[in-house]
Amino acid sequence: MSKDFTDLLKVLAATVLVFAVSTLAMLYVILLLAQYGADLPMVGSLPLSAPPELVPLLADTRLWTTLGATLVTATGIALFFTSTTIDMALLITAKAVTVVMVALLGFVGGHMAYLQLTENTAIRLAPLTPAAIALLGFLVLASVLSVPNLRRLGNLRFIVAIGFVLLGPVLLIAL
Repeated sequence: MSKDFTDLLKVLAATVLVFAVSTLAMLYVILLLAQYGADLPMVGSLPLSAPPELVPLLADTRLWTTLGATLVTATGIALFFTSTTIDMALLITAKAVTVVMVALLGFVGGHMAYLQLTENTAIRLAPLTPAAIALLGFLVLASVLSVPNLRRLGNLRFIVAIGFVLLGPVLLIAL
């Protein structure tokens, strides 16, 4: 494993832990406010017993499919040109989306843990399967199939570029 990939995995692990713990702490503070400061206007508007509202968003693959398909197509187009700026922009985009997805999953994990601890609600990970698959796709685009790595293929990169430009719309339609 390269140092970049190892560093990305460390960032992802830290992100998921920080967001899960922060969500858990935030929800317990809200619970304390609801019990001991019930006259605060913000407390009544937060449904603590509802399932995490982000689960449907994460389970809805249209957002992640659209971003992924566009990134695959952009990667293919970028391979036709020589631009360090475009290469870095696509690499940063792939890493940023990966980190944001992990942060959202950390939030959902923290909220599910809170519901489990306070209401004994069962933890169901099945709705998050599409998000986990999309996360793996972005992780691959941020590491193994990043533009800088694909440039090392020499002239073979043009064939890969054509494949990526064709694969992007197929991903968008098929998924």
